[in-house]
Amino acid sequence: MQTRNSVATIYLLLRGISSLFVAVVYTVELIYQAQSIGLNPFQLVLAGMVNQLVVFVCQAPTGVLADMYSRRWAVVSGLLIIGLGFLIEGGIPSFAAVLAAQAFWGLGSSLMDGADAAWIADELGSEQVGSLYLRATQIGWLCTLPGIALGAGLGSIHLNLPMLVGGGGYLALGLLLAVIMPERRFKPATRESGSSWRQMQQTLVKGFRLVRFHPTLLVILGTGVFSGVVGEAFGRLWQYHLLHNFAFPTISNLPSITWFGVIEIVIALTNIVGIEIAKRRLDTNNQRAVAWGLWLIEGATLLGIVLFALSGQFVLALAGLWLLTTANGPRIPLRQAWINQHTPSSVRATILSFNSLVGALAAIAGGLLIGALATALTTRPALLFSGLLLLPALYLYARTLRGKQSITTTKTEEEDIMPENT
Repeated sequence: MQTRNSVATIYLLLRGISSLFVAVVYTVELIYQAQSIGLNPFQLVLAGMVNQLVVFVCQAPTGVLADMYSRRWAVVSGLLIIGLGFLIEGGIPSFAAVLAAQAFWGLGSSLMDGADAAWIADELGSEQVGSLYLRATQIGWLCTLPGIALGAGLGSIHLNLPMLVGGGGYLALGLLLAVIMPERRFKPATRESGSSWRQMQQTLVKGFRLVRFHPTLLVILGTGVFSGVVGEAFGRLWQYHLLHNFAFPTISNLPSITWFGVIEIVIALTNIVGIEIAKRRLDTNNQRAVAWGLWLIEGATLLGIVLFALSGQFVLALAGLWLLTTANGPRIPLRQAWINQHTPSSVRATILSFNSLVGALAAIAGGLLIGALATALTTRPALLFSGLLLLPALYLYARTLRGKQSITTTKTEEEDIMPENT
């Protein structure tokens, strides 16, 4: 019988190995799309929009399915689908294949988003997982270091090799977890009489009802709108911005692919540093401390984007990039911990999926605009505009922290919000 420690180890394995193979792919993916296939900034953002559109359509239903049937199989299926998408992208060098791969990636990540966090929260207890989320994210970034090196090495041979290796790695991880991943404490969402579709609707309505009447969840999801636009725009354009607006230093005649490998390694290290700061300075069981941490994270992100977008010097641009990535490290685990503290188990995966859903919707709505701006003008004003979108998120966090009412919710209040006959 598996112990609590072994279950935690499986979760860390999931986060670590998946991060390794994502790093293998992501280190050269945008370079592959821009150089081997010849995508322009608008097409790069359009590919990301396809990913986010699939996430938007699938996020809530897949979260409900995870709550109704199995978080374990949602995770396993997601890994297998993402792996297939990477293989498509690496095997067929065309814009259509990139769009198809992004669709597969969107579906697979929708299945996993929320399901993995909800699975481990059930297995260990929601009060135990805040620090584990931070530790898992830190381990994930540590595992990106060999992934970046492997991706850069494979990319120097041929730019499509990292996609093929990453896809095969995801398939292997999915098959492994299908064998070793337990699900002992999962209690499916209550199923009332009617079809499976009707039961899915009932779980979805409960999730919407909880969000509607819960001020803190509204703030979490509201800030996710703005960070979703920023994350999509910056994630799709930063490599293009460096390639087209800066001359890389001529040190030992290093090619740009090697420079990007070095930059990605420092990105991983800065994420690890950010997570370590959060682990040392924040009590993840104190909801007000988590809110303060998220406010500081968004403020540092804004400063990093402004410096990156406006700098005319390569070193200063990298300083802005690495300030942003230092702040980015603890963002997702802190948001997950905050959501868990306000969400009952029966709809936990659904609410976590809502968090990703609003980010996807924002990326779709704002990503195309920012991609069009980058193509019509340059990446500088587009990136600067995306950074300024964080100002409303800072306001929402500040308003929550200034509020006189507690930002916690008691069990009795949750029962009032979600009566049994909902």
